[in-house]
Amino acid sequence: MITRRPLLLGIVGAGLLSSRARAQDGRAQTTLVEPPRALLRAYERLRAAGVPALAVAAANRDGRRMAFAEGVRAIGQSARVTTSDKWHLGSMGKSMTATLVARLVEQGAISWDDTIGTVLGAAIPEMRDEYRDVNLRHLLSHRGGLQPNIDEATTEAFPRESVDPRADRIAYSRLGLLQEPAGPKERRAIYSNTGYVVVGAMLEAKLGAPWETQIRDHVFVPLGMTSAGQGAPGTPGLYDQPVGHAVGASGALESSPPGSAVADNVAALGPAGRVHASLDDVLKHLNAHCGRDASFLRPESWDMLHTPPFGGAYAMGWWRGGQKFRHSGSNGRWYAEVLFDRSSDTMVVAAMNDGRRDVRNRFGNVIRSAADAVG
Repeated sequence: MITRRPLLLGIVGAGLLSSRARAQDGRAQTTLVEPPRALLRAYERLRAAGVPALAVAAANRDGRRMAFAEGVRAIGQSARVTTSDKWHLGSMGKSMTATLVARLVEQGAISWDDTIGTVLGAAIPEMRDEYRDVNLRHLLSHRGGLQPNIDEATTEAFPRESVDPRADRIAYSRLGLLQEPAGPKERRAIYSNTGYVVVGAMLEAKLGAPWETQIRDHVFVPLGMTSAGQGAPGTPGLYDQPVGHAVGASGALESSPPGSAVADNVAALGPAGRVHASLDDVLKHLNAHCGRDASFLRPESWDMLHTPPFGGAYAMGWWRGGQKFRHSGSNGRWYAEVLFDRSSDTMVVAAMNDGRRDVRNRFGNVIRSAADAVG
């Protein structure tokens, strides 16, 4: 059974609706709800499978809030997770990169129709001709025809941490743009991390600043996401944040603390999946999308982000089913999922510090039960 501890419910969601949003729509005061039994049972199943920790936060724009955090930050350590901890989001960062593009389009710094050939042709003149007229809309919806990734061994040769990854991002993009296309542009959706790296390289070529600086200045700061950053969260050696885990050479689950050789993806992959943040800050991102915050983006920009531009189910950083938008993310050592439902004004983020694929199958009811609790 779960050892019931104070769940610090008031921490998550307290800052979700900004004073700006309250003034616009007069939302009700925050109402904190207990984690539902279905969520507790889901956590027990994950714990039985050896998952070190699980954290969940859910909110409804009418003011209902729920948060849950149980387990340890790292196996073999006593420090326990809290609802204010930072979690690695993996590919959930793709929706943030797409949001960055929308912000820059509104500012006139770039265009949705900017092509790889026009923007990166000087830096990568040898790119394959098939990619030259692929634009940002293609890349953000995985319709550019690029391969999912470059060769794994080649990827591992890139540095995992870098003060300025712009040169690495160009080098990574060059390798991806020399690969044979995985499929025809527009006609087939092929999920591609490389495509999002190319987006980052294009933004850097246009604006000059690293993607890491751009995402901070144009997305994290305006949304008040003060905890958001890059790479594995926490301070090496302190276990002051959750630590990712994966199966090691011995066959046992092993921790990958920050500073270790395999703590996160290589730095070049930032636009595709290296963001970490607290649950509360992820909810701020979801809230902006769920409520289509008019002070953050214009309606036509929200339409662009939320509509698959070439059909299918993938919009720009979101899998869409009706009014429900989802995404998951993992760097192999963490796993996280998000959901926002515009029909019920409900938002959920859930994360665990365990990247095992077989354990993810036990994760589905976590999101459903949390959404039901505040819906």
